[in-house]
Amino acid sequence: MKRTVAAVLTGTAVTAGILAVALPSAASADPLPCSPQSWAQVKADTAPKVQAYIAANPALQQEIGKLRGLPKDQRKAERQAFAAANPDLVAGLKAARQEAIDYRHACHPGK
Repeated sequence: MKRTVAAVLTGTAVTAGILAVALPSAASADPLPCSPQSWAQVKADTAPKVQAYIAANPALQQEIGKLRGLPKDQRKAERQAFAAANPDLVAGLKAARQEAIDYRHACHPGK
C-alpha cells in the first residue's frame, strides 16, 4: 500500500513538474494575431486614441454629427468633400486608428 501511494505521489509530482515547465511557455505566448481576443485588444487600445483626437478637434466633431444626420446615400460624398477640404484632420484620425487599420489589413485582406 505504501508503495502504491508513493508511486502515485511520484507520478503526480512528475506530471506537475512537466506541466509547470510546459504551461508557462504556452500561457505567455501571444494570442493568435487574428483571434477575437486580439481584435478586442486592438479596439481597447484604439478607442481612447480616437476619442481623444475627436474631442480635441471640434470641426471633426461637427462633421461626424452632420454625417449622422444625413441620409445614407449622401454620406459618402459629404465624407469625401470633408476629407478633401481637411486632409490634416483626416490624417490625424487615421493615425489614431492605425492599429485597427493594420489589424484589418493583416486579418481581412481585400475587405
